[in-house]
Amino acid sequence: MFDRMTSPLLLALAVLSTGTVRAARHPSPARGAAADTVWAADTGHSSAEFDVTHFGISHVKGTIPIVSARATLPAGAHRPSSIEATLDVRRIDSHNTRRDNDLRSDHWFDVAKYPTITFASTSVSGTSDSAFTIAGNLTVHGVTKPVTLAASFSGRATDQRGVAHIAYTATTTIDRRDFGLTGNPSVVGTSITITLSIEAEPATGP
Repeated sequence: MFDRMTSPLLLALAVLSTGTVRAARHPSPARGAAADTVWAADTGHSSAEFDVTHFGISHVKGTIPIVSARATLPAGAHRPSSIEATLDVRRIDSHNTRRDNDLRSDHWFDVAKYPTITFASTSVSGTSDSAFTIAGNLTVHGVTKPVTLAASFSGRATDQRGVAHIAYTATTTIDRRDFGLTGNPSVVGTSITITLSIEAEPATGP
């Protein structure tokens, strides 16, 4: 059975995994220099997806909502200098009510104690918008571990209100046991792939 299983982070970090993450502060630019810009997630068009094996022969996928995310972009760039995200594990959805209730219980995520997953970048490296690396700290189930995400800029568009939107995807694979999610290894895979899809628009507040 697939009760006590779950993809731990499955959830997905934020890209991936929150307490709420706060964007890094930058010193004021020199006079005449263009300032960094901060973009906030459009949470209705952003999500974290996880993928975990069942009995080693099939894949179970689900989502965890991204409730906040912020990216700081240097002037004129699409590749962020920092990114952070918060996910609401209480709303995990693996398309099976019984399994989802088990994932929320103290057998797995224990959402009464640890309702969020958070990710906060420590560095961004690479020279291409189409492929760069984000290193940072992922906190799941009260445990913080360093992870590395393979990321890319997905594009930019302007909506009917004239508001700009940008989008990113980022993927990482974690071992759920590193975050204290140790149950049923013969049933639920220990390796979890997490993909963050974030659409953002210019931030309007701190």
